[in-house]
Amino acid sequence: MIDVDVLVAGYGPVGATLAALLGRHGVATTVVDPGEAPHPLPRAAVLDAEVLRVLAGLPEVADLGRWAVEVRHSRFLAPDHSVLLDLSPTASGFGLPAAALIDQPALEAALRAGVDGLPGVSVRLGRAVVALEPADDHVRVGLDDGTTVRARWVVGCDGASSPVRRLAALPFQGRTYAAPWLVVDAETDETEVEPATSMVLDPRRPLVTMVSPGRRRWEWMLHPGEDPAALSAPESVRRLVAGWVDPDTVRIRRVTIFTFHARQATPWRQGRILLAGDAAHLMPPFAGQGLASGIRDAHALAWRLVEVLRGLADDGLLDGYERERRPHVDETIRVSLAVGRVLQTRRRAVSAVLRSLVRAVAAMPGVPARAARQGRPRPALPRGTAGVLPGAGRMLPNPLLRTADGPVRLDALLGSGWAVVGVGCDPTATADADALSWLAARDAVTLTTDPSVRSGVQVVGDTAAALGAGPAVLVVRPDRFLLGAVPPPLRGRDLHRAVRSLGGR
Repeated sequence: MIDVDVLVAGYGPVGATLAALLGRHGVATTVVDPGEAPHPLPRAAVLDAEVLRVLAGLPEVADLGRWAVEVRHSRFLAPDHSVLLDLSPTASGFGLPAAALIDQPALEAALRAGVDGLPGVSVRLGRAVVALEPADDHVRVGLDDGTTVRARWVVGCDGASSPVRRLAALPFQGRTYAAPWLVVDAETDETEVEPATSMVLDPRRPLVTMVSPGRRRWEWMLHPGEDPAALSAPESVRRLVAGWVDPDTVRIRRVTIFTFHARQATPWRQGRILLAGDAAHLMPPFAGQGLASGIRDAHALAWRLVEVLRGLADDGLLDGYERERRPHVDETIRVSLAVGRVLQTRRRAVSAVLRSLVRAVAAMPGVPARAARQGRPRPALPRGTAGVLPGAGRMLPNPLLRTADGPVRLDALLGSGWAVVGVGCDPTATADADALSWLAARDAVTLTTDPSVRSGVQVVGDTAAALGAGPAVLVVRPDRFLLGAVPPPLRGRDLHRAVRSLGGR
C-alpha cells in the first residue's frame, strides 16, 4: 500500500499546479492520471495576471516566454473585421502581462518538468481512480491496476467528467447550453503580428478569434440545426478560414466541436475529499476564465492543506476554500453568460444596435481605458470571506523594491509561504511571544521598509509607497492575499483568531 499526505487525481494544468504547490512545501503527494502524456493539442487560450503570478513562482514555469505571449489588444470587431472597440490591456501591477495567450501543451510540459524535480511528489501515469473508501483520518483510494493508496486527503482535479466527484456522489448542478461552436486551431508562419483576442459581432455567424506569432484560433457558432460533422469537414473549415487568411498558409492543428456549460458541484468538499478546477465547476468560455479559475482553486487550496497537514490549523480551514472561491466562480459564470448573450446575438437589428453601442463606448473619453482595467485581477477576496482583521483579503501588489543587491520584485523576496512586511516599522520588534512563535512555526519571511531597522529583518526600499503608508504590519498569506494589515504591535491571539475565521464553521 502507498501511504501519502495528498493524492491528486488528474495531471492536467490544475492538478500539476496543485502538485507543484504542495511539493515545494515538502508535502508527500501522489498524482495519478489515466493518460500517459500531456494532451498534445491546444485547449485553454488565455490567462490573466493573477494566474500568471501563481505560475511564475513555480519551478520550470517562470520563463513565461516558453509558453505565453502578452495580449496587446482585446477587440470587438464588426462583420467586415473593422475595429469597433479596442481595449488594450493596462499594466497589471504585478510585473506581469495583464493577460497572455498561452500554448497549453507547452505550459503542461513546463509544469510537469517542475514537478519531476520535487522529491516529495510521485506521478503514476496510465492509472485511474476507481474506488474511494473514506475513513476518519484517511481515504483508501483504489486504482485500476489493483494498487491501493492510503491518502490523508484526496483532491479531484480530474476534469468535467470527474471520477472522484462521481465516486464521492457529489451533485453537479447547473445546465448545459445547446449552442455548439466549431473551434479551429492553426499554426502559421506569421511573426509580425500583435497578439490579440477579438469578438466579432456578426449575426450571420458569431465568432471569437485569437492571433499571436505562429498561432491562430477561430471559434465559430453553429446555426440551429446545422450539421457539426459537415461544418467540421476540411472543405468547410478551409472556406471559413479563408475569410481571415489564405488557407494555404496555415497548418490546421485541431478541429473540434464544443458545447458550453454552467455547472458547479455542491459542495466542493466531502470529508477528506475535495474538488478543484473543472471537477468543481464548469463555465462558459466567453470570459476566458475556465483554466484560470482552476489554477486559482489550486492556489487557494494548497496553502490550506499545508497548514492542516502541519498541525497548524484544524480541518475547518478547508471549509473556507469553497466559501472563498465559490462567490468568484459564481460571478465569473454570470459575466461569461452575459458576454455570451451579446456575442451570440443572431438577430440583425439587435446586432446592429449592439455595434452602435460599442462604437459609442469607444468614442467616450477615458471609458475604453476604464473598461480595460476591469479585466485586471481581483483587488480583494469576496466580501465576508477573508477573515476578521483590518485589511484582510486585499491582494498584495508585486512592486519593484530597492535592496542591497539592486531592484527586486517583492514576490522574489517573499518566497512561497507566509510573510510579514513592516511598512514603516519593524514587524517583529514589538510582536508578542505568541506572535513570534506563530511566525516561526510557519517559517515566515520578514521584511521592513523602515531604513532605520537594525534587528536583522531585511530592509527594502519602497520609494513609490506601493505597499501603503505606515506604520502597519502586513501579514501575507502564501497565496498573496492579506490575512490582515494591522498597526503594531503584532499579537499572536489576533493571528490565531484570524486563521480560525477563514474556516466555514
